[in-house]
Amino acid sequence: MKNRSALDAYSNGAVWWDTAISDIKKNSIVLRGFPIEELIGTISYSQMLYLLLCGEVLSEKKARLLECVLVAGADHGPRAPSIAAARMAATCGISFNSCVATGINVLGDVHGGAAEKAMKLFYLTNSILEDDLQQSLSDVVNEQLNRLEKEKEKLPGFGHQLHDDDPRVRRLYQLAQALIDEGEISGQYLKMAEAYRTLLEERKKKKITMNVDGVSAAIQCELAIPAEAAKGIFALSRGMGIVAHAFEELQNGVLIKGPCPNREDLVRYSGPSIRHLEK
Repeated sequence: MKNRSALDAYSNGAVWWDTAISDIKKNSIVLRGFPIEELIGTISYSQMLYLLLCGEVLSEKKARLLECVLVAGADHGPRAPSIAAARMAATCGISFNSCVATGINVLGDVHGGAAEKAMKLFYLTNSILEDDLQQSLSDVVNEQLNRLEKEKEKLPGFGHQLHDDDPRVRRLYQLAQALIDEGEISGQYLKMAEAYRTLLEERKKKKITMNVDGVSAAIQCELAIPAEAAKGIFALSRGMGIVAHAFEELQNGVLIKGPCPNREDLVRYSGPSIRHLEK
């Protein structure tokens, strides 16, 4: 984004809002050049998402794969901070949309940001391979693992606190493989993701699992989705689960359910002992 004042730009003759996404006039709604009435009933939710974001209509098979990514990330129970926050908010008497917003607003670089980081890494890896045709995939992957280790950064999209064989990963790879076989996608980023997992496993000398963020990142790279859009796409995905959990908690009628039960053994005070102001 250019660092300029909107008022300065406007005074120089620019329009206030300049968008290539939508053209809205009386009795007319045009999105990326398509009349809305042609899109309704013709394209799917995932095709519409890609059209608005990237400007083109995905093939039905690619759109189905993107939809599978959205389904895979929809919910991971109250262990997930975004779900827990939405449920806690629902017990505080705020509006339902505010409960949903609370859960969405928890998503960021730490919780919900791994796919974006992995996509940036995958795109970087691919650009290095394109610039230096002499380097093999394993060479570049090893170089990037060395860099991450030097910078004390974790490899994004790999490892999970709960799963050591995430069923979402296996299923997404299976679905993606069918599109690779049909020539719908290249498979280069999925191959790259597996190379990172394998080489990290060799380095650590223990089993390393890819998580749903890693495979989702690879699939989104296969579809040429910008890495910077990944957190927004994940918010749409996890938003389904957030809506469901917040609604369920509202139905329970429980009030003020805090982050943890009201038990002394779960909260520790580590400040100074009792003291008094000097008189």
